[in-house]
Amino acid sequence: MNRLIFLLGLIASVSIACKTKSKAEIKNLKWWQKGVIYQLYPRSFKDSNGDGYGDLGGVIEKIDYLKSIGISAIWLNPIYPSGGLDGGYDITSFVDIDPLLGDMETFDKLIEEAHKRGIYVIMDFIPNHSSDKHEWFLASKNNSEKYKDYYVWHPSRDQSKPPNNWVSFFGGSAWTFDENRGQWYLHQFLPEQPDLNYRNEAVQQEIANSIKFWLKEKKVDGLRIDALGFLYEDEDFQDEPIFPASSHLKILNYPDLDHIHTFSKAETFQILVKWRKLIEEIARDEKSEKMMVVEVYDKVKTTLKYCLYKNQPAAQFPFNFQFVQLRNGTDLIKNQVGIPFEPKGIKQLIDPWIENLPDSCWSNWQLGNHDNTRVGSRIGKQFIDLANVLNMLLGGTTITYYGEEIGMVDLPKDKLSFEECQDEAGKKRGPELFQIYSRDYERTPMQWSTVNNNAGFMNVDTGNGRKPWLPVNENYVDLNVQKQIVQDFSHLNIYKDLIKLKQEPSFSWGEFKYLLVNDEIFSFERNAPGFKKYAVLMNLSTRTINVNLSDFGIPDEAKITYVFGSNPQETHELRKFYSIGQRISTKRILLTNLNCIIISY
Repeated sequence: MNRLIFLLGLIASVSIACKTKSKAEIKNLKWWQKGVIYQLYPRSFKDSNGDGYGDLGGVIEKIDYLKSIGISAIWLNPIYPSGGLDGGYDITSFVDIDPLLGDMETFDKLIEEAHKRGIYVIMDFIPNHSSDKHEWFLASKNNSEKYKDYYVWHPSRDQSKPPNNWVSFFGGSAWTFDENRGQWYLHQFLPEQPDLNYRNEAVQQEIANSIKFWLKEKKVDGLRIDALGFLYEDEDFQDEPIFPASSHLKILNYPDLDHIHTFSKAETFQILVKWRKLIEEIARDEKSEKMMVVEVYDKVKTTLKYCLYKNQPAAQFPFNFQFVQLRNGTDLIKNQVGIPFEPKGIKQLIDPWIENLPDSCWSNWQLGNHDNTRVGSRIGKQFIDLANVLNMLLGGTTITYYGEEIGMVDLPKDKLSFEECQDEAGKKRGPELFQIYSRDYERTPMQWSTVNNNAGFMNVDTGNGRKPWLPVNENYVDLNVQKQIVQDFSHLNIYKDLIKLKQEPSFSWGEFKYLLVNDEIFSFERNAPGFKKYAVLMNLSTRTINVNLSDFGIPDEAKITYVFGSNPQETHELRKFYSIGQRISTKRILLTNLNCIIISY
């Protein structure tokens, strides 16, 4: 630490200030605005019965853990009966529970136990498609009078080629010919996931009834609408434009087309407005607050239309996927160069969201999810705590993907064989390419403890024919909940501290303003009028830097609120130098490499 004192005053930084537009003051926040939503992939969270699959009983078993770390709500990935493809997103019933994960009695118990602890429950809802094993599709294939128009069928009977050049998200044509009906049906995902036809009022009513079932009858608090942008497509089935860079390709993949005929159509926004009205009606009847969040990967301006469409409320918020673009290197699937975890790169991702956010739309942030490489694998494990600072303290709702709180990273590529691959996105590409496309690597079992050889995911050891549905990351021996709970300044304990800080008015609903942002330092202020203000300073470089905040309207003195360093030992040393509650000069704030200091004034 003597070296730190010696360095104090030797290093100066150039400052750049930028004030974002402020949000209206909001003091009485709703439950989905003021806390953390924890995305929970049930198959990988906790197995309660020893079959190798996480289940609802496992969620109940770990509900006290979620309460203990400060989670406000859980979002359950699909728990519906399914055809066993695409991680449960090929559902065979919109109003039941997958027997692999439990039953309706267990689900009711989960709702009861969560609500008893003040935890809200959000469910995945998949309105774009069903399984090809759903009774509706089986009847539609047979041209049943009631169900014949429940799905998108093309009248062409020419089996030699699909009706147009539309490509499935998972590769290959978006059309499959059904010999029984003698027509092509649309599937923007797997052939086993036929698209529902929302131009049919009966389909709209079926889905509305499903929404009522979960929110009203089953007391679910919110819905996360999956793949919403795919809901409608143009009726004339025109070819989609091919991007110039892909015009030479003989086989087109989803990123090679400009999806102007199949994505974010006007009718999609219109039905979302209807669902918002329905959900508000249910909330009034139930005398409880219900919400709806939507998944849409699109340009920021288009994405934010899903919150407010032609001055009509739609979703409470669309997911903000800006930080999913943080990456060292290139995303091989999208063929996009990532944005490095550097101050100016971070600002580059924040600005479009804040600048385009309507006043009526609530903000949110997330670092990853079940469809994307884990953040620690994308940007480097050394940045995990700093990334969680951004996710927690920038403002708005925080979404955490299970395991991010302990710094879980992807399963190494060589630890999953093609035979073990579960994800259809990988299996479709075959043994040579599955490692690029499979999402199994970010879906591995939660790392609870060293109580057995599968990280405590199962209640029994792996062996004798029993094993987790996906391999457990071998780093669980050193990286697990059990170890981090008792370790000072672990990822988990820093995460818990950040949740507590997030409850402060300035972090909860205050104004956001950039402070110093240069090649090494990222810092910002949060300010709720009448309450304590905070400045958050992060050193993303490999060297020690002295920061002067005198040019940013910050008082000359401030109080240390929180400090952590690049590892637990470094944090111990830093807290000898910067103790919590200590008053310091804001003209000379020393930041070591990968150091975060939060001050209040």
